[in-house]
Amino acid sequence: MRILITGTNSWIWKALKEALNSKHEIWKISKNISKDGNFFQCNLSEKEEIEKLDFGNTIFDVLIFNAGVWYYWEFFSQEMANYEEIIKLNLFSPIRLLKKLEHNINKDTKIIFMWSIASKKFMKHGCVYLASKFGLRWFAWGLKEEWKKVYIINPKIVDTDFHKGKIVLPENVKSIGVKDVVWVFEEIIDWKENRFEIDL
Repeated sequence: MRILITGTNSWIWKALKEALNSKHEIWKISKNISKDGNFFQCNLSEKEEIEKLDFGNTIFDVLIFNAGVWYYWEFFSQEMANYEEIIKLNLFSPIRLLKKLEHNINKDTKIIFMWSIASKKFMKHGCVYLASKFGLRWFAWGLKEEWKKVYIINPKIVDTDFHKGKIVLPENVKSIGVKDVVWVFEEIIDWKENRFEIDL
């Protein structure tokens, strides 16, 4: 399968690459230049850069929306520009990019949103981040009514160093291993998992 993945600087990218690269044709979008395989350079926070992307006649079998930014601040401690950055990348960029890709997908293309338990939990100092996650979750729900092959993965905090020192987790939020998250992607791609929303 031909798979397009955003957010290839993130912790999940390395694990996805290791799991999928030998079996599928991987394409990626990142703001940082890459010499590794099929690559589109784009800062997904910028509307103009998304509009300049040119995928030619390439048809993708799977889209994985993995790009996102994570900040936890007391609401009144930050400038509005910082909150706009969260909303642009986490909420607007998947919508804009998916619209841009409308001629590069077909009725069998799977659309997978790598999202977060934060779309379903309330956490201190994260109101704008939580709003971005909640908004895209409902976008995915609505899209599911039009495009049947839509999936959203909501992992708990993943067991990496990424979140250490950034937030204090509620007692009822536990961590999950990276391999467990990647396994769900593989199950969806291989037609073994058909649930729309998967909480891990």
